Amino acid sequence: MESASTGGILPIAVGYPERWRARQKIAIFLVLVATFAASLVLLRLFVPFGTNLIILTWTPRLADALGMWSVGLAGLIALAVVDRSLRDIGLELGLSKYLILALVVPLAYCAAIYVPVWLLGLGRFAGTSVLWSGMRSALIHLPLSLFVAAGEEFGWRGVLVPNLAHTTDFKRIALLPGAIWALWHYPDILFFDYNVGTPPLFALTCFSISLLGLGAFLSWLRLASNSIWPPVLFHGVHNSVIWGIFERATERDAVTPYLTTEFGAGFAVAGSVIGYLCWANLRRLVAQASKQLTSSNPPTL
Repeated sequence: MESASTGGILPIAVGYPERWRARQKIAIFLVLVATFAASLVLLRLFVPFGTNLIILTWTPRLADALGMWSVGLAGLIALAVVDRSLRDIGLELGLSKYLILALVVPLAYCAAIYVPVWLLGLGRFAGTSVLWSGMRSALIHLPLSLFVAAGEEFGWRGVLVPNLAHTTDFKRIALLPGAIWALWHYPDILFFDYNVGTPPLFALTCFSISLLGLGAFLSWLRLASNSIWPPVLFHGVHNSVIWGIFERATERDAVTPYLTTEFGAGFAVAGSVIGYLCWANLRRLVAQASKQLTSSNPPTL
């Protein structure tokens, strides 16, 4: 395999065999993701919650966990079929600065969304006791949140993103994972009450915009850190913080759902800003890797 990296950060494969293998992995992954997603939709439609499934009881929480880990399973199968290796996922821990960034960013944008809502009276702050209770609960449940988040991230950022980096330009690396990530959630939003009461079109629009932006950020985070763990930490912390702390500490008015949660305008704005801020960093990262590759492998006559 011919490859280069910027200080071991972003691998860019240029040989035809490696590009072909990357395309195979992407194709297998996406076909399996769609197949698993369709199977789970049918299961949720035709098997009532509370049904015993061998040793487990079919519940909404189990459905969510299986859905998230179906993405990771699709990625692991794709790697097993094509590579017989897990090297794409990026199981190294990576530099601590990326882990810190993954921890801080969701805390920052959730505060930026909810605190103005409380201060402007667009949603009532439930009180410091509720806030502290939510923080304790979120901390207790964080390991479980990280575990289920790892299911999605092993697929989206462990397999899809690095193989896109082998095959396409930075714009597609930035936008495609977020677009597919959003589309994968559409059945839950449209058919299974993954919403907070806003019109479906509004929820889909805000959710999609936010995931496009966050998808760009996570593509950069995965490639810059050369590790899957910062995206896993980001995803797990986001789920714990937005639902377990800030949403729990908010008493809704009629307008509140249009501004908060993952389906409101605040999240769409936050995702857009984050995506915009990391856009140039991702472009620079890819350009730097490509430049280094060219200088280290000059053309021959």
